[in-house]
Amino acid sequence: MTDLRLIITPPEPGDWHGRLDVLEALEAAGWTGDAGMPLSIVRHPSGAVWAVANESDDSGLDCPNGAVIEFPGDTPSLVIIAACLAATHPNP
Repeated sequence: MTDLRLIITPPEPGDWHGRLDVLEALEAAGWTGDAGMPLSIVRHPSGAVWAVANESDDSGLDCPNGAVIEFPGDTPSLVIIAACLAATHPNP
């Protein structure tokens, strides 16, 4: 198993970058941007899909097992990243 080390630099106060930090972290972990909306939707080879829903930073994760997880806009980025990574590495 490969270790994943992420460095997430928060934006300056007043800057709005949506969930760009989540997007960049997932891309570093092997997820790829959707052909039609690469800055809003990323996909993992396992079948997991994470997408930003609106400008309020609400987002959602479709898991390979069919579960759907919704994240309100105030969910910390690290929680979303951890959930996305966990969805792609199910326990045996």
